[in-house]
Amino acid sequence: GEVDSCPFDGVNDMDSDFICADVDSCSFDELNDADSDSVCANEDICPLDSLNDIDSDALCANFDSCPFDALNDIDGDEICQSSDSCPFDHDNDLDSDSLCSDAYPTFDTAVYVK
Repeated sequence: GEVDSCPFDGVNDMDSDFICADVDSCSFDELNDADSDSVCANEDICPLDSLNDIDSDALCANFDSCPFDALNDIDGDEICQSSDSCPFDHDNDLDSDSLCSDAYPTFDTAVYVK
């Protein structure tokens, strides 16, 4: 007859990774913790992100263009906040006056010279 390849594993390698459940650290994870964060994929919020969404923006690093920027380049200039000198100014001080456009006074507080 047939030989049971996993005699101590009642479901015979359920995740099909060729490791019997009695010795498989991630018995429901075919890739056996692919990101090496000690959390098996079936319980891991980000199975391919070892830092598990470190910036808490609900995007795992493998889908996050700015994995350490919770606002995800909010001004859309393709520079993540940690490297962006003007994180809320898409043009990054276009007029070179050392003021980001988000720092300009509002209409209510502007001072006009006649």
